[in-house]
Amino acid sequence: MKILIIILLFFLANCIASAEEKHCTKTEAMEAEISAHQLNNWEEVYSSYNRFKHCDDGAIAEGYSDSVVRLLAFNWNQIEKLIQLSSDKEFFAFVIHHIDSTVGKSEIQKIITNSNQHCPESATTLCLVIEEAARKALKELNSY
Repeated sequence: MKILIIILLFFLANCIASAEEKHCTKTEAMEAEISAHQLNNWEEVYSSYNRFKHCDDGAIAEGYSDSVVRLLAFNWNQIEKLIQLSSDKEFFAFVIHHIDSTVGKSEIQKIITNSNQHCPESATTLCLVIEEAARKALKELNSY
């Protein structure tokens, strides 16, 4: 199972690399930075991702990480929508990429708990990938 997760994470990283081809204008960057910090559900994340994925860097990326982690830690009841949207593999790669060490330990630990204890049976692999990304982020946080 761990090999499957590693292969999936490698695939997801490649999807993110291919999404970075378009240039982000100054106007888009300003809009993306505002948007990235104010996302309250997976539909909003998906919409912002589709509009600004080519701007995913610096403060914008930190905003996306904050929103993604907040949803996974404190709005797990919305996981079914993420499951639906994860059919877009590049979007799911984006979500996994934003479970990172730029957020707090308690939020990362909450994601690990949610993915372990509250995962729908139909989404076991998705939850394992989320958990693995959270464990990696926690390891990075603990190394500081």
